[in-house]
Amino acid sequence: MIKYKRIALRHVIESDLPALAQVLTDPQTRGLYNPTRMGSPHGIEKRFRDDGFSNDEHEMLLVCDASGAVIGDVLHFRARRYSSSREIGWTIHNPVHRNQGYATEAVTALVDYLFKAFPINRVECNTATTNLASLRLAEKCGFTREGVLRGLVFVAGVYLDDAVFSILRSEWEQRRSTAN
Repeated sequence: MIKYKRIALRHVIESDLPALAQVLTDPQTRGLYNPTRMGSPHGIEKRFRDDGFSNDEHEMLLVCDASGAVIGDVLHFRARRYSSSREIGWTIHNPVHRNQGYATEAVTALVDYLFKAFPINRVECNTATTNLASLRLAEKCGFTREGVLRGLVFVAGVYLDDAVFSILRSEWEQRRSTAN
């Protein structure tokens, strides 16, 4: 478990599966900027049985509040076949918990974990150019906007443009040294 201020990140356990199935299979619950294609609850159970949502290619961690309740998830995966960089994503499940800094803490904790645990030089994220909260979050967490990938994600019948952000190890180290 990774603890950070008001949140903790932990792996998925079997008792999380019913709630996780609700979040991952319901486009309404996932919000406006995640693909609207419905997943299968059986697929979620299979993936948990196969690798617990954690292997060398990808890892999902649940975001828990101070009481231990699951309020969201973060994930990372290989960004490109030809590099060691990791791409990250985040979701705070219930709108009641959004805009309270939980996602910022979760992303900060995830980035710290990645640079401490993996021999990588770059972490990146993509977010819809209209997703103002996630754009602000990326900048707040020290990511630099690099450009726009046009028509990247298909959501609710529309292709969305995504802004690309990254943070390099040297930038992360600089942020950590000035924070202490």
